[in-house]
Amino acid sequence: QTFSLMAIASSLLFPITTILTTNYRYVLMAGVIGLYGGAQKVGTTTAMTSLASELGVPQGQLQGEKASMVALLKIGCPMIYGMLYLKGKEWSTLTTSGVGGVGLTTLMAKIGKKLPFLLNVLLGVIAFVVTWTNV
Repeated sequence: QTFSLMAIASSLLFPITTILTTNYRYVLMAGVIGLYGGAQKVGTTTAMTSLASELGVPQGQLQGEKASMVALLKIGCPMIYGMLYLKGKEWSTLTTSGVGGVGLTTLMAKIGKKLPFLLNVLLGVIAFVVTWTNV
């Protein structure tokens, strides 16, 4: 689990850096460090396989279910990210005359096109908490 926690934390560096800065050098460095985040798949696959064997699920059935889940994610996730990007693009064109006051409108305009990265951070934090509680 410690290995998975480090991998998740490293994968959070890129979206957090993208949200907080516009300097491409920092974003590039965070992306390089975030490459370690791909290793979290190893821990997840191991945990899934060991849990399935404890429950008596055949490996073939587990692999079939996993392939179905990945296929659904490959279809659904791009649509979600696309909708978030378009909503963020709409927010980035807001002016202070919008509904909600100057503070909220300014915040929405500042976040704007970075909404997909906020989703990445949210999902990463959830993964970190789930992994942390199962240590």
